[in-house]
Amino acid sequence: MGDDTWANLYPNRFMRNYPYPSFNVWDLDTVDNGVRETLYPELNKTDWSLLIGHFLGVDHCGHRYGPNHPEMARKLGEINSVIEKVTQQMQDDMVLFVIGDHGMTSTGDHGGESPDEVTAGLFVYSNQPLSMIHDQVESVKQIDLIPTLATILGIPIPFQNLGILIPNCLPQKSIGVDSWKVHLFSLWSNAQQIVHYIKEYSQKEGTFSKESLEKFYREYSSLSTKIHSIDNQHDFMQFAEELEGFLKDLREMCEKVWIQFEPFSMARGLLFLFLSVFCVFLITDGIPLDALSEVIVSPFLICSYIVCFLAAAFSGVLYFLEVTDNWLSSMFFCTCLVSQAMLAVPIIQNWGDICLNWYSKSKKERFMSLLCRLMLVLNICGVFSNSYIIEESFVLLFLSVTIILACTLGIISPKLKIEAKKKSYIAKFFKWSKLKFVLLSLTIAALVRASMYFWRCREEQQWCFATHSEVSRITAKMETTKLQWAITIICLGAFIFSTKEWLKNCGNLNGYSLTVGLYKFVPTVLVVCIGGYWVLRRSPSSRRVNMKTTNILAWAIYSLIVCGIGSCILQPICTYVIPGKQSTSSKENLIPKLFNKIKGSLTDKEEDIPVICGLGTVYSSVYVMIGTYLTLLFTLLLGDAVAPAAVIMFLTAAFVLIITSVIRIEKAETMDQLFDVPNVSILIWIIMSQYFFYATGHQPTFPNIAWEAAFVGTTGIFSNNIIPGTLIIVNTFCSHILMGLLLPLVLIAPFMVFVMIPSVVGKKMEFQSAVARGEVILFENDSLMVTSMFVVACKYILGHAIRVFASMLSATIHCRHLMVWNIFAPKLIFESIGMLVTLASVVIGFIILIRVNKKVERLIVYLNKMS
Repeated sequence: MGDDTWANLYPNRFMRNYPYPSFNVWDLDTVDNGVRETLYPELNKTDWSLLIGHFLGVDHCGHRYGPNHPEMARKLGEINSVIEKVTQQMQDDMVLFVIGDHGMTSTGDHGGESPDEVTAGLFVYSNQPLSMIHDQVESVKQIDLIPTLATILGIPIPFQNLGILIPNCLPQKSIGVDSWKVHLFSLWSNAQQIVHYIKEYSQKEGTFSKESLEKFYREYSSLSTKIHSIDNQHDFMQFAEELEGFLKDLREMCEKVWIQFEPFSMARGLLFLFLSVFCVFLITDGIPLDALSEVIVSPFLICSYIVCFLAAAFSGVLYFLEVTDNWLSSMFFCTCLVSQAMLAVPIIQNWGDICLNWYSKSKKERFMSLLCRLMLVLNICGVFSNSYIIEESFVLLFLSVTIILACTLGIISPKLKIEAKKKSYIAKFFKWSKLKFVLLSLTIAALVRASMYFWRCREEQQWCFATHSEVSRITAKMETTKLQWAITIICLGAFIFSTKEWLKNCGNLNGYSLTVGLYKFVPTVLVVCIGGYWVLRRSPSSRRVNMKTTNILAWAIYSLIVCGIGSCILQPICTYVIPGKQSTSSKENLIPKLFNKIKGSLTDKEEDIPVICGLGTVYSSVYVMIGTYLTLLFTLLLGDAVAPAAVIMFLTAAFVLIITSVIRIEKAETMDQLFDVPNVSILIWIIMSQYFFYATGHQPTFPNIAWEAAFVGTTGIFSNNIIPGTLIIVNTFCSHILMGLLLPLVLIAPFMVFVMIPSVVGKKMEFQSAVARGEVILFENDSLMVTSMFVVACKYILGHAIRVFASMLSATIHCRHLMVWNIFAPKLIFESIGMLVTLASVVIGFIILIRVNKKVERLIVYLNKMS
């Protein structure tokens, strides 16, 4: 009765079964009330031998509120009352075990390896006195309950058991036999079962060394001889102590040996990942864009897919002919092998161009190139240290601020001629246009530093739990105050206002298209609904009405976000065409100053030329809208306490785009050079995606997973784990999703800056026309744009892939390390999942760019017909 996990693990094994849904950690009472309703009547029946009552209220209370909340006191009081009533109702032939299957941290989480998580209480009670022959033990292993319960029930100990009998839990029975003899029989049965299992296992698996087995067999033979000479309790106590030591040594041998790894498979995985990263880097960084575009449009990619398919088919043939015994492993090996061969083909064909391209790059921007390499090395090498992984948030914070400030230096201190005087340099430094970018950089640094407030502590950071700020940092368990809630709503409102004003100034919120119409109203409605959802979630009203209302409201929010993003994908063009003859003064409020300039630059004659609002930012506007909807989704899942972190993440990304775009415009000499995105811009994007994983309240540990995200709009009762799993992944890897989807902005941003900040062009004659055209330049060079975006996407994915490779290598090196399962293995798992999420997000962002480009082409055709 209680947790329905029992029914799922052991179907049709119980005489009577009363399961209750156990996944909704926000529900503290349903399971407990159900157990109490059936527990007491079952105690009066005599047709059962084992009764399990699995309460979940304390566990759920820990997940929702933590251990120091008034609700925890209430739930513990209820459990205490249940124990009291059960002991009063128990019969003499009953034994009560009160067991905690795990502990919890100071935040109410569990799943790690800290003492608070892996230790729990064990209380045993019987109307008959319990055995006191042995000294009372302070702690036992959880598996020791198996032989103990089997002995009490009078059934054989399970074959695969390695637990050791707990003598103090056995009730004393008046059967006319000395109690020590009963204990001797039970202990020896336990030893025989374990030795028999080890013998059977060692015959089938060559895991244990012969020397170790022979040693234990000799000890077992010696114990077998001694057992016949025991005739009093004193001898039994000595024998029991020796026997328990023997069983503990045998179990320790199994624990050490059973942690086995497959070095061959690990080596293959490392080798193939390294070769893939290396080859793709040579292709994307070495081959010039014009030559790379020929590789992309050539039949090379189609041939590569065909070869990989043939390799998979060949592995299937080998498996069918019984040459290999594992088809999946063979398929991975064959496809990876031919993939490396296919990647080598364009490298060999373009090796001359690669060498010349790298030689020319080595003469330019040596400082930024060295800085990028240093940042990358620091970012990679740190995962080999457990201390670095624990404190990685600080390192990523330092790297983020450092590289942003370094980029700012590139703006305020451009190359001056040798004969330039110091006065002119100082005057240039304090030029107002330069100071604005300095202030913008300081704003970015302040935003990044402010996000430290939303960090969460991991179990190894004991200093972090001791700090005063941690009281508000454990946001998943602590209820926010009214002030915090108000600040969060204000942040969301200011965020929506800022994005709308930006798009209005760009001219993308004119017209009556579905996308524009939804964006004018839906984000504001979403902020109101999200705020209402948080209020209802915290309200003390009737739980049933409250849960139903909040779930409906949450699904309304999901629906609006899906509609908003869907409209951006279906109708991504946010422009408004005003025919020339109809562009009267009554419509002047629809025409930004920018597009008056565009119209004036086209012709000085009074011709019937239409005015197009938003054409200069036609590509970036779609991503701004999608980013806004995604940010609101993240705020809903993160909760009212951490929601500002998502806003900070979006604003930081926007400001970084402006800074890096200004640098690229100042460094570029031709328009084509703007399509060659520097590695520093991509590296900043990579570091931000990694840093905001921590800044949105996450850690690469299982106890810090925000499980409560699975219940935003759900009841916790599912036929599968797709919906809750998706919500948890979106919550955990929101930074990877946002940065991946908005990655095309890294390429688009300079052309957007042409339109919105035309002063950055300066006296460069080549870029003067760009002020009027803006992002239309991307369409005019669509082939170059697609190739450049392909390079940016590959390099961005490579940045994450290198981290995965480093984590794989680190976990391999430290596979026998004390902290491998607590630090290195979880780090590898989180990096791998983050890599998959990044890959999917980047691909979706790339597809959206292609779709926008196609829609722009249709728009241009339509305008040509109008003219």
